[in-house]
Amino acid sequence: MDVLNLAELLLSPDEKNELHNSMELLEQSDHSAFYEKNQSIIQSILFLETLEEFLDFSKENELDAECFCAAFLCAHGYGIQIGGYEDDLTHTLTEFFHTQGIKYPEISEIVHREKIYTDCSDYDNFKKSMTAINQVLDSHGMRLIVLEDYIYCDCEYTVLRVDKTLAENVLSTWSSDNFEIYL
Repeated sequence: MDVLNLAELLLSPDEKNELHNSMELLEQSDHSAFYEKNQSIIQSILFLETLEEFLDFSKENELDAECFCAAFLCAHGYGIQIGGYEDDLTHTLTEFFHTQGIKYPEISEIVHREKIYTDCSDYDNFKKSMTAINQVLDSHGMRLIVLEDYIYCDCEYTVLRVDKTLAENVLSTWSSDNFEIYL
C-alpha cells in the first residue's frame, strides 16, 4: 500500500473522482489545466506562486503523484502537512484536532505540555509526541499515521487521522518509494 492506495480507502466517491481527474490532467501533461484546478495544493508542495513558475518546473521535472496525493488528502481535511523544521506546533496541532472533532483532554495536555517541534532528525520531539497521542486515540478506535517524505525539501510530514483497523492494515502492508511511515 502507498499514498495513492490509502487515498482510495479514505476519499468519498466525489473526492476520488476529483483526484482521478487531476491525475489524468497530470498524466496528459495538461499542466495549465492541472495548475488551475490544484493551485493551492501545488503552492503547498512546491512553493510556486504562479502558473508560469509551475510550467517552468514542469519542463524539466515531474510532480510526484504520491506527494500530490498526500497534499490532496490534507487539502480535503483528512490530515495536515508539517514542515521538517517547525519551531512550535501547538497551535497547528490544536487546530487540527479541533477540526477533526478530537477533543480529548489527554490530547490537549500532550500538545500543551511542552513545545512540540520538528527538526528532520531523531532529536526533535515530534514522533515521541505523536506516539503519546496515538496511545490516547487507540482507546477511541482511531490513530494518526505519520508519513515522512524527502521529495521536494529536507523533509516534510503528512499526518492523517484514520480508523484504528485501517491504520493497522496500512502499517502491515506499507510499500512506498517516497514515503516512510511512522506509527
